[in-house]
Amino acid sequence: MVDDISHEDIARFEFIGGYRLRVWFKDGAFGEVDISALISFRGEFAPLEDELYFRQAHINPETFVLAWPNGSEIDPARLYAKATGKPLKIRVWREEEIPV
Repeated sequence: MVDDISHEDIARFEFIGGYRLRVWFKDGAFGEVDISALISFRGEFAPLEDELYFRQAHINPETFVLAWPNGSEIDPARLYAKATGKPLKIRVWREEEIPV
């Protein structure tokens, strides 16, 4: 079985202090999220602990996800769920439905 987590593209965001963002999604949903609740500041996310570096966040123009200069990206499905309070949507594929 393959899990396919659907997500919403980010339309825009703004910093509201600390590691908190207000995020708008292309489907019209919006909300606030504390990024420090989604990640641990280790590995690829270690630089984000520096608030000046954290504020270099941008929307990847190809994938519409929240990203940083070092290539770190936040899982858009988790960001959407946390910001909107909506549960993660998970699709479980039957074996005969798996794309080849």
